[in-house]
Amino acid sequence: MNFKAIRIRLTVWYLTILAFGLGALGVGSFYAMRASLFHAIDHDLEDRIIGVEKFMNEQIASLTLIEIRDEFREHSVLGPGGDLFQVCNRKGEWLYRSLPLENNRVSILPPDQLGDAHLQENLTVQNTPVRFASRRIIVRGEPYTVQVAAPLSEFYEALERFSTILWFSVPLLLLLACFGGYWISSMALQPVESVRAAAQQISICNLSERLVVPDSGDELQRLSETLNDMLVRLGDSVQRISQFTADASHELRAPVTLIRTTAELAIQQNRSEADLIEDMKQILAESKRTGRLIDSLLLLARVDSGEAGLDKELTDLSVGVRQAVEEISKAAAEKDIRIDLKAPDNPVVVFGDADSLRRAVVILLDNAIKYSSESSCVAVSIAVNTQTGQAICRVKDTGIGIASDDLRSIFDRFWRADKVRSRGLGGVGLGLSIAKWIVDQHQGTIHVSSEPGKGSQFEIRIPLDPQHQ
Repeated sequence: MNFKAIRIRLTVWYLTILAFGLGALGVGSFYAMRASLFHAIDHDLEDRIIGVEKFMNEQIASLTLIEIRDEFREHSVLGPGGDLFQVCNRKGEWLYRSLPLENNRVSILPPDQLGDAHLQENLTVQNTPVRFASRRIIVRGEPYTVQVAAPLSEFYEALERFSTILWFSVPLLLLLACFGGYWISSMALQPVESVRAAAQQISICNLSERLVVPDSGDELQRLSETLNDMLVRLGDSVQRISQFTADASHELRAPVTLIRTTAELAIQQNRSEADLIEDMKQILAESKRTGRLIDSLLLLARVDSGEAGLDKELTDLSVGVRQAVEEISKAAAEKDIRIDLKAPDNPVVVFGDADSLRRAVVILLDNAIKYSSESSCVAVSIAVNTQTGQAICRVKDTGIGIASDDLRSIFDRFWRADKVRSRGLGGVGLGLSIAKWIVDQHQGTIHVSSEPGKGSQFEIRIPLDPQHQ
């Protein structure tokens, strides 16, 4: 038996709590019954004292002391206890004394010593426990002490019977509760075991399988729904990883094959110096492209693993945009493309990673230059929207544009509208996905609007620092 199992622990906790509860109930019930029996006996003794007092008020004036004793003896049975009572006056003289009390010399307090107190006490008379009650009464102006008694044998027998019932019933109830608690916990956890068995059958090969969700409205239903949601996320993640791996392999295969083929041609005999230089230039270009691809893949891998953190601080976005324009200016000059920058004179302060924001703008500028015709213009602008508290950076080109059906996929990894042409331009389809990740990490948004043949406009919105708005 596995004592770490939930059903065992539930049963033990249930049994422990029930044992303490029944134990407290049993002890409380025992003392409550004991107090109730003493109360009943004391009430009966008080009634007997009242009876003696009434008898004395009616008879003591007309009878002698001997006659009073005879009357007491004759009318001694005033309740349970028979003639177990005695009466004395102020001087300690006995008005009546029953034989068992006299033989055992049971003491009694004179009325002056007793005062107004109602005295109850337990004594042993002839090896029998007896309950005594003493009270002072006034009969025709004279004080007397009346002491009555009742045997406690039946009282203790009743308590013993009750305690015996408790000693037998409580363990029996605990035993039944133990089996019942174990059975109930087993039945309650049986659906969980079914969920576990079903989940054990699901692996990376069949992530499309789902658990059966019971229509019970309880925690089990919510657990099954949560596990199914987790399987959906895992399935999407595995699919993205598989697609990412396939796309990365495909993108790396082409440049590696080209580098290898070009190198093989270069080492052949009878190659001129001009041909060798051209081969080296091609190898160098493909090596650079492959290096950029590997850097992007490593960044996305760190993003997926949660290790790609940003070093955020207060930074001037306009400075980063100017640096991006300067960085991309050489590539723009090669195609005779003019970059028109409009930026405010005042700093545009945001809380972010300056290098990452600069990289996002470089990615947008690089795409704009790649897909724009020669001798065209790329417009870059920075603005501040005080109403929304955002810094806005726009990059607009007059290039080939993007079809409306392709706009929803443009930020997907390895996505390109024209794969052949994009690869020829040096693109691998990772830049925009990286730019979107950077913007998302700054709680910003990136939006694209485009029309085929008329160019595209990318717009980045980053929250301004509240103290510099």
